[in-house]
Amino acid sequence: MSSDSLGETMMLPIEGAAALRQILGILSDHEVEDSDGRLDALDRRLVLAWNSQEWVSMSATERGIPMSRADAELLVRGLRFTEMMSTHLPFFDQVCAVSDWIVTELEDIFPELG
Repeated sequence: MSSDSLGETMMLPIEGAAALRQILGILSDHEVEDSDGRLDALDRRLVLAWNSQEWVSMSATERGIPMSRADAELLVRGLRFTEMMSTHLPFFDQVCAVSDWIVTELEDIFPELG
């Protein structure tokens, strides 16, 4: 499978998708190179998995999000960047714990990712 193939699915609760969208937003805000449009495409797949009412209430069932290895690598880069930028914050341990959990979930789908 090529790194651009969306051959894998990651099951996410809406809260998890919201967290991943925050990571994508941080990468976008810091002008991470996105020449292939991967940031926007992944964000679109995340947002379209739930309807607007579900996003407002943050209450919905878990959904499968099509994902490629390149998407997962982008998310891991974003998570590590967020950790680095959070070292001085009082909730740094929580940032690391969430990052580690997400990376573990991604590695279940894409072995040897982290």
